[in-house]
Amino acid sequence: MFCHLCGHSKVEAILEKPAIPIYTNASDEDRKDNRLYSCCLNQCLECGHVFQPISKEIRNALKTVYLSEYAQITTPLGTGNWGKERASYYLNKLGKIDQYKRKSILEIGCGNGYVLKELKKAGFRDLVGIEPSIQKTQEIDGILFLKEFITAGFTVKRKFDFIFSFGVFEHVDDINNLISFIKKHLNDGGELFVEVPNCLTQLNSGDPAVFCHEHAHCFYKESLCYLLADYGFEVVEDRSDDHSLAICAKKTQANKVNSSDAIFFNEFQTTLENNLIRTEENLNGNNVIVHGACNSLHNILNWSGNKSDFTLVDSDTTKHGKTFFNKKVHSIDSVDLEAFDTVLIVPDFFSDAIKLDYERRGFNGLVDYIT
Repeated sequence: MFCHLCGHSKVEAILEKPAIPIYTNASDEDRKDNRLYSCCLNQCLECGHVFQPISKEIRNALKTVYLSEYAQITTPLGTGNWGKERASYYLNKLGKIDQYKRKSILEIGCGNGYVLKELKKAGFRDLVGIEPSIQKTQEIDGILFLKEFITAGFTVKRKFDFIFSFGVFEHVDDINNLISFIKKHLNDGGELFVEVPNCLTQLNSGDPAVFCHEHAHCFYKESLCYLLADYGFEVVEDRSDDHSLAICAKKTQANKVNSSDAIFFNEFQTTLENNLIRTEENLNGNNVIVHGACNSLHNILNWSGNKSDFTLVDSDTTKHGKTFFNKKVHSIDSVDLEAFDTVLIVPDFFSDAIKLDYERRGFNGLVDYIT
């Protein structure tokens, strides 16, 4: 086993859990693959990168996922209230890029094309998106959408002034193919913007959400910067927060990050197990609301085999009335809060806002988190 970033052979498992199905944000009604796949995270003892060892079986299953409507693990951008929240968050991270209005822009992993369409509305002209899950390669409203995976042999016969991606780097097993493609297709002086989940807090806190079969990599700032610097990118602006890494970089000469910047997470599994025990106690209580039909809950229930009777609530309106984990998803408006003793908030993202919403509605019981 070799590190995906530095190629070093000294790696150590920091997570080993029972095999479970792949979570794709599909409801029970729409789920197509219930086969079980291994759950493992390794960390390189040289550069500190945390990654999932992707077997041929998992790779083949994920290729099918990435060709489907469930390629994003969550609600597509601009769809429903949660999709609009995420879109606003991403566009804010992207920031002002007016200097590229008359220049060429490429989005890698453009999904449903929402961000590119917003840029088109704002007056940007030369826009291209690459995405394997779209129906076909075609031009729509002046935007060229390419139905492709970025592989070692794939190329576009042109270069771009600005290349960006949201939530893509963590999915790509052979990350070196992707970063090589970007370097090859970015004009000299061009800029790269990368957004990925910031896994530092999750890895430190033993958060079960950090593992997802679709995520080949669990980046924290030092490991992402290591990758970029190794391929000759210099960070020019850091817009990261606790939830996501958002890095602007420009092509320079290779300047590898010192591996002494690495952070090690050898206590991750121990901390995770403690969190799972505490969560199990909450789930086994009476009159419990679990808030969040998400990957984290998928992991918790599958790893523990928990069959507890709880009421499942989610803020995402597209999930209301559907079934996840054999539970019908309710809106917070539709439940009688006085009938419950505990609310367990599963997702870390917006968890404080979710708690505040319950308090504003008069909930006086225990509000707890996974970590």
